[in-house]
Amino acid sequence: MSIEPYKRIPCGVYDQFELKAMRRSLVHIRYRDEASNHFEIDDTIMDLKSIDKVEYVLLKSGISIRLDWVLQLDDMVIQDDNDCRLS
Repeated sequence: MSIEPYKRIPCGVYDQFELKAMRRSLVHIRYRDEASNHFEIDDTIMDLKSIDKVEYVLLKSGISIRLDWVLQLDDMVIQDDNDCRLS
């Protein structure tokens, strides 16, 4: 099974991840994996990182999650309608 290409997330959502990382906020994240299994976790965002043009949120527990696989950050349901690409 090949991993799907990374899809950029909306700018406003990325900004929320940055803010919560800066504040080391405890957050509730609902996300999926490449097989579309769904997971939920309460953890502290430590950082955001880009590896091979894929962006990840790094959590205090050591878990890293692809940003395009996050379905919900706290009360914000993430829509798949536009990305954070500059024209």
